[in-house]
Amino acid sequence: MQNLRDNRDDEVEGTFCHALFENRMFDEALLVPLIADIALVLKQQEVDPAHRRLAHWVMLGTLRCLFSHFDANDFYKIENLDAEVYGRWSGDYFERFRALMSR
Repeated sequence: MQNLRDNRDDEVEGTFCHALFENRMFDEALLVPLIADIALVLKQQEVDPAHRRLAHWVMLGTLRCLFSHFDANDFYKIENLDAEVYGRWSGDYFERFRALMSR
């Protein structure tokens, strides 16, 4: 849960959100444990609404960054999003996000 809380403020260095939102870097080493934390929070029988909102905020922010990256009219670009990283995003991480968003 602390990892999810830390990602609430994208100014906190060393978090996935900071790397993606501020530094324009897709850090898989930070994303994988964050997805696990989101899954733990959202699988609880009684999820605190604030925790649910935070989990969805992180996932939606990530999706916005990916959409912006591929928008020709948007100046935001993820510096390290090459074909290999994007392949893992679209083949694995996106599917995990999709499943978690429905919770």
